[in-house]
Amino acid sequence: MAYALARLGSSRLTHSAYRIATLFPPPSYATKYPYPGPVLGSDFPVEPPNPFHGMYAAVTRLSPATGLSPAGEGGWYPEEKLSVEQAVRGFTRNAAYGWGKEKATGAVEVGKWADWVVLDRDLWEVGKVEGKENGLRDVVVKETWVGGRRVLPVDEVQERWGERLERWVEWAVQRGKSTWEYGWRVLG
Repeated sequence: MAYALARLGSSRLTHSAYRIATLFPPPSYATKYPYPGPVLGSDFPVEPPNPFHGMYAAVTRLSPATGLSPAGEGGWYPEEKLSVEQAVRGFTRNAAYGWGKEKATGAVEVGKWADWVVLDRDLWEVGKVEGKENGLRDVVVKETWVGGRRVLPVDEVQERWGERLERWVEWAVQRGKSTWEYGWRVLG
């Protein structure tokens, strides 16, 4: 947030950049090629890869890491806050549209890829209670399904990730390199 002001300047931020809510078309918008709204995602490794952190930032306009904003309690350009529904749409349907795969993915519908996650809470309820948007920061994915099949429950994913990370660190150390030289700092 703060770096955007330094790099883009207040004029661009006020009138164009990061103006997410104003990019969503009104509900009545319909054309032969409908624009669903902005694509939301992660610019990993600049931003956290967790889509729920991105949703939290879009809904609250606060940092998902701290829950704060250099602009104060209301968040950064608070008039640009999205609803939980808009944030979810930005990461799902709109992302599929941006990828050119809106007919194959982006929603759980007949004829589309059967990919989804099982969460520890109801996202639609998170947005209904004032102040509950903070719940987006700590959503836990319990299961991941790809092609209609459960690929791994979260405990197994975390276990496998830890094993892979350990093997990768061992590989880097054996070559006498720090993991930083391989693009990710794991060792001090």
